[in-house]
Amino acid sequence: MDLVRGAGLHRVRKEYALRLVVISGILLLATLFFAPWYDRGFVLDYEVTRTALEPPQGWLTVLAWLTTLALLIEVVVTRITTTGLPDVAVPWVRIQLVQAAVVFVCVLVKVAVTRYYAWGAWVGLLLAGTFAYAVWAAAGEPRFADIRQWRRS
Repeated sequence: MDLVRGAGLHRVRKEYALRLVVISGILLLATLFFAPWYDRGFVLDYEVTRTALEPPQGWLTVLAWLTTLALLIEVVVTRITTTGLPDVAVPWVRIQLVQAAVVFVCVLVKVAVTRYYAWGAWVGLLLAGTFAYAVWAAAGEPRFADIRQWRRS
């Protein structure tokens, strides 16, 4: 009885994690594209505000944006189609975990190497962390030993 109830609870957690992936991913895309990431004031009330896609290190954000979009498309395709994603040499769960890690690292590096942050930078970093956590939770919270075993199969 406990095993069945535990399996049902795991399924509910995975559903919530998938919802969190989609919601945090969409919000992250919007934050990277529209929110002000840099705010610097100069003499004579001249102020420069930039989004994450603009310099400095705009290429990191473009990579994070495209990777987030690809992962969201993968999640949506698996949810609305009956055939799912095509078979590849590496399990899709592993690919999605790597994608989530790439998104988080790109946003973290962008925040770490620049200055003069506006509110969008902090919200973007929080959303990137939430997105990476949600993908990990949707994958069933794998440990490193599980990932090494995926490589062997």
